[in-house]
Amino acid sequence: MFNILITGGAGFIGTALAKKLKSLGHIVVIVDLESKFTDIHDEFDKYSLDIREYKNFDILKDKNFDYIFHLAAQTSSAISQEEPELDVDTNVKGTLNICNYARICKAKKIIFSSSMATYGDKEGQIKETDTQKPLSNYGVSKVAGEYYLNMYKQFGIKNTIFRLFNVYGPGQDMSNLRQGMASIFLAQSIASDTIKVTGSFDRYRDFIYINDVVNALIFGLNDKTNFEVYNVGSEKTTTVKELIDLIININDKPNNSFEIINIGSHEGDQFGSMADSSKLKAIGWNPSVSLENGMEQMYKYAKEVLR
Repeated sequence: MFNILITGGAGFIGTALAKKLKSLGHIVVIVDLESKFTDIHDEFDKYSLDIREYKNFDILKDKNFDYIFHLAAQTSSAISQEEPELDVDTNVKGTLNICNYARICKAKKIIFSSSMATYGDKEGQIKETDTQKPLSNYGVSKVAGEYYLNMYKQFGIKNTIFRLFNVYGPGQDMSNLRQGMASIFLAQSIASDTIKVTGSFDRYRDFIYINDVVNALIFGLNDKTNFEVYNVGSEKTTTVKELIDLIININDKPNNSFEIINIGSHEGDQFGSMADSSKLKAIGWNPSVSLENGMEQMYKYAKEVLR
């Protein structure tokens, strides 16, 4: 049993991770912005904390943690292009603040959720050893976060870095139409008969279900993952057109009732990405949920929250 802190603990991935860790018997504390908390977080010891200012960590000054899962971030590449200062303050300065707090709370390790956005565009499967050439401010901010974590090795803070590909599933914020390709299209299909697409229909992504991502992150508690980087993806590609076709097929509405509109692309958007997750699979992780089954579960969830 470990004492664990999760930053961004009220977010999509953070909430699912907190529930899983608690079910395994760990003591879990979550921090996030006050506006993020809902009734489902009442089962946790929770604190309202903006990671952009180090003084805000005073609320936790008397606590000790064994591990910190650092998920708090500004996660939209589009917003990162429009508001780069917000991106830097949250993802770069925020991660530096987490590193400094890790020394105070005597954490042995930070488990960091990085992103496929650090790679930029690359054809074929992407390996952890491939050069990072981010196209967005968001991608750059995640690279900077990785560098900060590795710099803090000298202070005895271990790390494991997970570069997440396109995470989706129940619990995702269906009201946020700026981040999450699957959730954006799905929400639009429920709210109206029009699906608005940015960029080419031939763009592709590697979608990975939330439960599979949580199971991957938990490997960070294992010492054999110390100072390692892992891709977390399905190793399968799905184009924008294929995703929309799937959403239309699982929808309760008639297939011919939808209008698909291309509204142009935005800066920093990658054309395609597909993970090579063999390194993570080699230590025992295996994704178990197909995109078809995962989207069906997500559709059931979305209908409930959007009705």
